[in-house]
Amino acid sequence: MNWGKGLAIAMISFMIFILYMVFTLISKTTDLESTDYYKKEIEFEKEIIALQNTNRLKEKVKVSQNEDYVVVQFPALEKMDSLKIHLFRPNNEKEDQFFSVEDSKIMLIPIKKLKKGTYDLNLQFKINNDLYMQKESIVITK
Repeated sequence: MNWGKGLAIAMISFMIFILYMVFTLISKTTDLESTDYYKKEIEFEKEIIALQNTNRLKEKVKVSQNEDYVVVQFPALEKMDSLKIHLFRPNNEKEDQFFSVEDSKIMLIPIKKLKKGTYDLNLQFKINNDLYMQKESIVITK
């Protein structure tokens, strides 16, 4: 075999490899974590301040699990306003759960309503018009 045939085979092989990569990558779905991530990026500074506010609290919200429930216990702090809980499923937006809590020191989220896997739990609340946020990951095994 001479140099011409070798170069032709190498170029054709390379082109086939590139075409294979193009078609493989085009067929993959690349869902965004959030559809409005530009807006969330702008609000990120508020989130950082809220996380810092939460770190300064003496008592934090406690999140635990038992066999039937995800238990969210709120400390005996000053009056907490507009408490929101967001269970965010990173791999499937349709499985996200939203909860609002009013005048309660404990919230039970039934595990039966949640699918097996990892959730990011985001707690957001206000005390004296200051925003607080706490983030945790929980794993549902049942």
